[in-house]
Amino acid sequence: MQINWPYRFIKEGQSVGRILTGYTNLEVDLMHCVQMGMGGDFDSVLKAMFKQRGESARITKAEALGVAAYQPLGLGADFRNAIKAMRYCLKIRNQYAHWVWWDDSSGKLAFANLEELSKRKRKVPNLDKLKSFHLDMQLLGQQEAYFVYLDRLLTWINYEGRYRTKRLPNNVLGKKPLPPRRPAMKLS
Repeated sequence: MQINWPYRFIKEGQSVGRILTGYTNLEVDLMHCVQMGMGGDFDSVLKAMFKQRGESARITKAEALGVAAYQPLGLGADFRNAIKAMRYCLKIRNQYAHWVWWDDSSGKLAFANLEELSKRKRKVPNLDKLKSFHLDMQLLGQQEAYFVYLDRLLTWINYEGRYRTKRLPNNVLGKKPLPPRRPAMKLS
């Protein structure tokens, strides 16, 4: 393990940081989307989604509330697609939030999950059996683009729902964003 990896992979670290911090913004976007679909009841949606800890629980609660609100508006399929994208963004975020990072001299930033190694029945004498994965800026760029897509989709659904219920004269965002290709989780 080389000590200088944070300096060698500054761009990668910045991108991972944007993904980690950006995920919370997606949760807020989801909350706003749901609350607008429910007529603007901020308090109820905030408490329903954030009362208990856990990102998956928040998504599940938002899904139940949001599908019921957006289905009658003809936006149920769009909202379900946003929920699927949200769950995928959570997977991307979680792999970065709970893993260890290093420079393995491959030219790419290496990372691995220590929890996987800890689940082995046999004695673990060192980190030699740690399965590593790699990141590069191309993959990180694709993942960030997917986060941006979800942000735009949730905002579009929010505005389109208000337009369809005549709370807005038009959807200022125009057309629904087109989904990018779903990015890989990590390189091998």
